[in-house]
Amino acid sequence: MDLLKNFSEQLAELIAEDNYTHTSLAAAMNTSRPKISLYLSAKRLPDFKSFVALIEFFNCSANFILGLSDFPNRNAVYKTVRPFKERLCEILKEKEVSQYKFIKETKISWSIFHGWRTGKSLPSVDNIVKIADYFECTVDYLLGRE
Repeated sequence: MDLLKNFSEQLAELIAEDNYTHTSLAAAMNTSRPKISLYLSAKRLPDFKSFVALIEFFNCSANFILGLSDFPNRNAVYKTVRPFKERLCEILKEKEVSQYKFIKETKISWSIFHGWRTGKSLPSVDNIVKIADYFECTVDYLLGRE
């Protein structure tokens, strides 16, 4: 799966559907045009906060914008994205997975996991997908949107 390419294509579809340009989307989202251009040219994935801003702005499924689903589900009513440190602790408990087991099986370092768990850092989009795959859930569920 080419996450970068899929994200770029799905974002372009949403932008076209809503009749935005790179410039108008950047202005509407209070970000820079070059940042939007990097996403659309498949040169960079957004960071966690920018990713959340995009899925909330377009009111679409996180799985759709990542190319993991064919349907944007733009008519759905999504919950506000929960703090990642809370969702991570909740989902570990819900799935009855210890921190040790999670780290061992995902091969995510303890220091990175600890940063997420304490709220000192946020996962990359790549890691969000990896975590959702590990727990066999949608990215929206992982983020607390459904």
